[in-house]
Amino acid sequence: MTDKRVGIITFHHPYNCGSMLQAFALQRVIERLGYEAEIIDFSNAGQKQLYSVTQPNNSVKNILKNIILFPYKDRIRKNFESFEEFKNAEFHLSPESYSRMEELTDTRYFVVVTGSDQVWNITIEDGDDAYYLPWVRNARKIAYAPSFGAKNVMKYADDPEKYKTYLSDFDALSIREENGKKWLQDLVEKDVPVLLDPTLLLDADAYEQIADQNLNLPDKYIFFYSPSYQKDIVHLVQCVSNKYHLPVIAFNTKTFYVKGMQRTGFKLPEIENPRSYLTLIKNATLIMTTSFHGTVFPTIFRKPVWVIKNGGMFGDDDRVKTLIKELGIEERLIPIEYREYFNYMKMVDYSYYEEELPILRNKAIQYLKDSLDTTNE
Repeated sequence: MTDKRVGIITFHHPYNCGSMLQAFALQRVIERLGYEAEIIDFSNAGQKQLYSVTQPNNSVKNILKNIILFPYKDRIRKNFESFEEFKNAEFHLSPESYSRMEELTDTRYFVVVTGSDQVWNITIEDGDDAYYLPWVRNARKIAYAPSFGAKNVMKYADDPEKYKTYLSDFDALSIREENGKKWLQDLVEKDVPVLLDPTLLLDADAYEQIADQNLNLPDKYIFFYSPSYQKDIVHLVQCVSNKYHLPVIAFNTKTFYVKGMQRTGFKLPEIENPRSYLTLIKNATLIMTTSFHGTVFPTIFRKPVWVIKNGGMFGDDDRVKTLIKELGIEERLIPIEYREYFNYMKMVDYSYYEEELPILRNKAIQYLKDSLDTTNE
């Protein structure tokens, strides 16, 4: 162990741009604070299966998906290989890789940080108790802006007391959303800060340095980032595309073909990875999204973006709602229904964002400084 090496355990392995970029950002910020940041190369079996080219042929649904995707498997594999390239090039990974919590050890670190992203969501396929750090015996335990993914542990866990014990053992706790703050307070009876997603702690130039400089794109286009391709949302984007005569570039090749999006006239980029994702957002005429990080990055590049209200946003899922409220862009949340006379090309008023972002950043970075500084103990 060194007194400067920080272990980070997070969703760095999924072939998901938001997950990888938040891991990249947290690593970069901790390094800027003068520490050696090392991402613990943990990815459980559920996560590896979730992001595999094909699914097990153990259900009619999976068999049909595999049949649909068969003609595109080489393209999907190429995309996944490019995510691996990004991971290996941009992350400082632990020497060993792990797939089970029992394999993990904190012997290399004086601090272990969990977060950000939905690492505390116990309902997802790649959820794992490892992100609650019960395996950390000697290092300090810090939570940096993790998310419950809109799933209250007290409601969804078979044994809520187990998670209460895990969380009570942290040296520093924070959370990413307002609902999560309430749930965490109920669990540990402590007031915890709501902090920015780590992607917002870096300026645009940090992302421009890792973006794809060779992507072939039209001069003007709509970038549509909505992993589920919900029919009524797709219809809205089609209407906006037709109104302004703008082509649509989408993302997420697997779901694109499973949902038959090629019939919409939407196109996919030649390659999918965090580098192309950043370039697509930076150069877009307009971004339309349902995603948390699909909302974050247009603001970093000060681009026009519409966040389409859907699904869980009508209930406990306040991930995007917390974000746009913090950043003062609540007017960019729009309904699914197309409005013929609405100005979808209206620019974003970033004036409040410009004032508030430095304050929120300072709060987050001060939390990291204080949490990592063992001289205050």
